[in-house]
Amino acid sequence: MSPARRGRRWLWVSVILLAAAAAAVFSLDAVGRALIAEDPLHQAGAILVLGGETREGDRVAHAVQLYKQGLAPLLVVSGTPMGFRTHEAEVMQRHAEFLGVPAARILAVKHNAESTREEAGIVVPVLRGRGLNEVILVTSNYHTARAKRIFAKAAGPSGPTFLASPVHEGNFESEGWWMKRRHAKTFVYEAIKTVWSAIED
Repeated sequence: MSPARRGRRWLWVSVILLAAAAAAVFSLDAVGRALIAEDPLHQAGAILVLGGETREGDRVAHAVQLYKQGLAPLLVVSGTPMGFRTHEAEVMQRHAEFLGVPAARILAVKHNAESTREEAGIVVPVLRGRGLNEVILVTSNYHTARAKRIFAKAAGPSGPTFLASPVHEGNFESEGWWMKRRHAKTFVYEAIKTVWSAIED
């Protein structure tokens, strides 16, 4: 084989390998994006903040921003016990008040749910009892797709319906998630939970 022909052959091999690598990266990014749901927002009956808040209070801070934009007149915070006489829902409520939401505009839902499914089973009837037809769902970005699906199923045809608003708190980003240990760890955990919730369906 002549040097020129050999050179062209290696050029094509390089192009094919680069194309394969690009396809793999695109696929991994697409898998990461599948965890995230984000809906166009409009005025709704309430903003619901799911339990599992970060130490910095990212979910509440995000929800308060939406509240101050006039997207809903009510902020619902959902949480579980954190320790001795300390409840996540109460901490979230105090945080929201500190950020400027009137106490009368906050509904704290305390529960002992151990999963998003159990949380939905408790919170959805509360929302329905308030006569809410549409609710903005606030949670970590990687949790939005699963949470929205679970809450929508719990609500059923009688509602309410949910609009997902993801919080980018630094634990996961869909682009290049496999290159950062924290993001890869978050992806694995959420992927397992997503598969498990699908099996339970």
